Amino acid sequence: TLMNQQIEIIQRYFNMWKNKKLIDLAQIFTPSVHYVECYGAEYVGIQEIQRWITHKFKVQTVTCWDIKNIYHDGATYIVEWMFACVDHGKNFKFDGVSLITFEDLQITEIKEFESKHSHYRPYQ
Repeated sequence: TLMNQQIEIIQRYFNMWKNKKLIDLAQIFTPSVHYVECYGAEYVGIQEIQRWITHKFKVQTVTCWDIKNIYHDGATYIVEWMFACVDHGKNFKFDGVSLITFEDLQITEIKEFESKHSHYRPYQ
């Protein structure tokens, strides 16, 4: 089904970061894709995304980007995940959600949101 194919594309994209092997971005993204990272950086079009990924592969190693849940409504997917990496020698780990919108079998938009990985209960 279309939904299964779209979920497979999401999984391929996440795995690309873990494997550090650039895949053909034109198979995943529309030419005018809009991508907003959880800390504010934003990329428009495959060329900007390719430059970002190429740079990140040099300075960052993704040690974990595990999908916890995928929810779906029409062409939009809500992907809940846990991310960890070493970037410029520093360790990072956080939880997040991506809102991913498709046009057929290509992603047209990704918006990421971050949450602290460590939780606490101040009013327990």
